[in-house]
This record gives sequence, structure tokens and C-alpha cells, in this order.
Amino acid sequence: MVIIFLVIGIVGCKSEVLNGKEIVAIKLECSDLCKKTPNAPFNQKILTDIDEIKIFERSISKAVKMKGELDYDVMFMMYVSFEDSTQKKFVLNVDDEAGRTALLVDTADSGQGYEIPKDQTNELRKIIYND
Repeated sequence: MVIIFLVIGIVGCKSEVLNGKEIVAIKLECSDLCKKTPNAPFNQKILTDIDEIKIFERSISKAVKMKGELDYDVMFMMYVSFEDSTQKKFVLNVDDEAGRTALLVDTADSGQGYEIPKDQTNELRKIIYND
């Protein structure tokens, strides 16, 4: 019984958001809001480095489903490509300000958000903003 709960806890959001699929590439696009900031990191960035992809997978798997209605602007559009040649589109809001959490939204269900914990957000921030 304990093993089943551990597996469910570890898989958590990853199975719900990623459907258990393995990521092979991630494309990030800076939205209009991102481009208006004085520290816009890029227009578009494609991630294929295995270590960076693992950080994104871990961040998504640890994301916590949020309650209530969302009201958000879009910082980055994130296109996730999987090993089976399928793709999912997300909104990813990661601010350059340390200590904040990130917001992840699957565009197929734009009313449901997931909060990425601070530790994982910090890892994403390093990749996105080259800190």
C-alpha cells in the first residue's frame, strides 16, 4: 500500500500534465508581455540539452494543481515535443524575480493552473534568464 502511495505522489502532476510521455525538446517563445520587460531574455529559445529538459520535467512533475479561477498574463509560450512526435502547448510564467513561484497552464485547459514550487522555479529561472 505504501509503495502505491509513493508512486502516485512521485508521478503526481507529471502523469496528469505530460501523460507519462518523455520530453525530447522544448521551445520557449517570449510573449508580448515578456518583450515589454527591460530584461527580456530572448525572442525564442529551443532546449534540447538532456539536463535542461530533465529540469523542466522535474518542475512539471512537482507542480501543484491550483484551485479557483485564474487571471493571468502570458510571459512565455512553451511548446513541449515528446518522443512519440506529439506536442503540447503551455503557458509558462517565470518571473526574473527570485523567490517567486512559476505558473504552468496547459492551453488545452486554460482555466486550470499549476504552481511550480520555488526550488524548481529557481532552476527554470537559471535556464531562462541565464543566471
